[in-house]
Amino acid sequence: MPKIVDYEARRREIADKAVSVMVRDGIQEANLGKVADLCGLGRTTLYQYFRNIGEVVEFTLEEVFGRLDHDTSAMYDDPSIGAADKLLRIMEYLERAAVLDKGRMVLVLDFLLHPNRETPSVAFDVQEHVRKLRAGLERVLAAAIASGELRPIDSKSMAFTLFSFIEAATVHSALYDNISLEGTLRDIRLLIDGLRA
Repeated sequence: MPKIVDYEARRREIADKAVSVMVRDGIQEANLGKVADLCGLGRTTLYQYFRNIGEVVEFTLEEVFGRLDHDTSAMYDDPSIGAADKLLRIMEYLERAAVLDKGRMVLVLDFLLHPNRETPSVAFDVQEHVRKLRAGLERVLAAAIASGELRPIDSKSMAFTLFSFIEAATVHSALYDNISLEGTLRDIRLLIDGLRA
């Protein structure tokens, strides 16, 4: 009896291993041969799931931002909490993603730093998705200011500043193994508490 394979689950498994190859070797040096070796698959088998490394990158970026967009949208739309608390929840969520999912986030950061790189078949616009996340922070900040929960500040500038904490956490978690997630979450709480009216 033939073995039944969950195609999408297998693609995610391959993409997970491909991310470790891309982080280790860099996107330009990663290839399906290295991914196949890490997965214990032949290239022919791997081609059933992805035609080239660009497809793996695209799949991974779509998965990352699909999850980030879905989860942050649910927080934005939650009527049970005030805008300042939404801001805090979103920042904590993004900080956790930056630290705990560092392989994928390093891939995101790589595309932010090299937006004009030629990577086969990757049409995914990382910059646009990051702008969308930052714009969400700006909207929540503006709502918190308008409701009197936060002091009057420049919401656009503060959204940029807050998002830079997420970017810094991504870099630090990639470079150092001793980053304290609890410490960075504490610092985010202190910062947002300092903005409260």
